[in-house]
Amino acid sequence: MIPGHLCFSALSAEEIEDRLEEKGEFSPTFGFVFSSVALDIKKIADILASAHVPVFGASTAGEILGVDGEDPVRERSAVCCFLDIDPSLFSIRLFDRGERSCFEFGEAIGVEGTKLFREPAFIIAISGLSNDGDAIVSGIRSAVPPGTPVVGGLAGDDSFFRETCVFSQEGYSTNGAVALIFDRSRVTVQNVVTCGWTGIGADMMVTKSEGNVLHSINGRPATEVFGEYLNVPDDQLVEVAVTFPLQIRRPDGTVVLRTGLSADFQAGSITFAGTVPQGASVRFSSCFGAETIEESVRDIGKCHDLHPAADMVLAFSCMARHWAAGSLVNDELKAALDLWRRPLIGFFSYGEIGHTSQGTCDFHNESLSLAIITFSPDVP
Repeated sequence: MIPGHLCFSALSAEEIEDRLEEKGEFSPTFGFVFSSVALDIKKIADILASAHVPVFGASTAGEILGVDGEDPVRERSAVCCFLDIDPSLFSIRLFDRGERSCFEFGEAIGVEGTKLFREPAFIIAISGLSNDGDAIVSGIRSAVPPGTPVVGGLAGDDSFFRETCVFSQEGYSTNGAVALIFDRSRVTVQNVVTCGWTGIGADMMVTKSEGNVLHSINGRPATEVFGEYLNVPDDQLVEVAVTFPLQIRRPDGTVVLRTGLSADFQAGSITFAGTVPQGASVRFSSCFGAETIEESVRDIGKCHDLHPAADMVLAFSCMARHWAAGSLVNDELKAALDLWRRPLIGFFSYGEIGHTSQGTCDFHNESLSLAIITFSPDVP
């Protein structure tokens, strides 16, 4: 059944506070809040903590909210969806990475979830521009049973690439993760990840890398290869490279994309949102606008055919999809909204987490990851 809910967008922390005060008899047990860094996110977190509402929160590179027939894509706002469900169905935890490796950090998140529920499902948002999303996902996978749903994204900061954050009722972190952990015996989390980007140019080889830091391609500095291929000056390289991600071919035949987040021109290296394995075969890729979105709409339709029931839908979409496809990105989000006809909320991210067509949880870039959430009929 659809739980009681209150969904809205706001342009300030004070507006969120006012809407919560005006909620009448509705008593939310938790909420999703995704906010642009243009707003005072620390103040938003404090307001929600004072309201004693557990919250899953992250900074964004654009916001997503499907209500009242409006276009789902928002800018420089906060989007909120508060729900009233049994608190025993979920737990929200805030994790700070500290000095742990990204794999160890992910492993700790996975261990915590398995302590809370015998069959957990995870919704994850991660902050920190140097974090390796692929290693964090691998850490989570190492600590949970095979097939455990893990869906989410990397927090954004309106494409400034300066500082991202996640928050909950426990606090605020610029180098951590917030996890919404469901009891899968009573909450179903389905997932579809769609991309639609096409490989272009010649195959190349990663000749030196360390985790998510790419040093050289075909024996040449990574920044030199990117600058030459994209024909842009250094101060525009990262901004342009976001729309031409590396396509990585894995030994098992799967393909994932990786987006560069920062460049060290003195060292000639580029830091990516996820691991770029040494020895991997890579090529550039590009979005072809309407064709890319049409493919994703088809993938979303196939998911709906398999999983037509839902109480809400979460969307984690790469900010580069918005950059490359422009207003067309509304079409794939509207497809999800029109098919499930349930509350839709999410944000544009710096990396996406979800399951491949083979069912394996993975870390993606330039993709859209949808979590289709259904509560058991006896859930209030």
